[in-house]
Amino acid sequence: MQAFITNANYHFILKQAANAFYGAQNTNDEGVKNALRFSCIDKANGVFDILDSEQEKLIAEIFHIHSEEELAEFDQKLQPYLLPFPLVDDAVVKKLFPKVKKLKAPHLEKEDMERLVFLGWNDTSAQKKFIIAPYKGQLTGVQGNFTPSSKKGICAFCHQDERVGLFKADIKARGNTDNFRAIGQYICADSLTCSANTKSTARLDAFIEELKS
Repeated sequence: MQAFITNANYHFILKQAANAFYGAQNTNDEGVKNALRFSCIDKANGVFDILDSEQEKLIAEIFHIHSEEELAEFDQKLQPYLLPFPLVDDAVVKKLFPKVKKLKAPHLEKEDMERLVFLGWNDTSAQKKFIIAPYKGQLTGVQGNFTPSSKKGICAFCHQDERVGLFKADIKARGNTDNFRAIGQYICADSLTCSANTKSTARLDAFIEELKS
């Protein structure tokens, strides 16, 4: 069986596995436990357009998780089927951000980069954030001004309560190539945390779509 699980899918599937296991601890009714397990399996299957029988069998192992050890074993069983995030080096960064001089790729170990949903980093001296993410089948780069907040809030990308800041980018106004308008979102200040929290790329994709349209 070939790799078929994106890192965002992986985070979601593992969350459903944890929900099935820990949720079952709250009742002694086997019928309720089984209904919860089937519901979590259905949700995990739902992130894919189509699955073959082997892929469905792998995800269905959520039903048989009855201990934290088995939850960890399920995690390990998923690992061979994860689609790695592309390795990003200085040449890739230069290609995606050609107008930004002397911009370097952040250093991450290969195994850490492969587990990313997206790559993001801050240039604190310039008060900017750079993001590289898969978009329509290829890597794309977006950049914008980033103003950190002193408070926690809900991130627009991962939808978790984290330390956030305002990421704001200028785009050309529709129908007028001379005017620009700013769009912004409050997102995690720490992009590594954000990537690890992201269980769906829908909100990130929508933001990139607006920037690129």
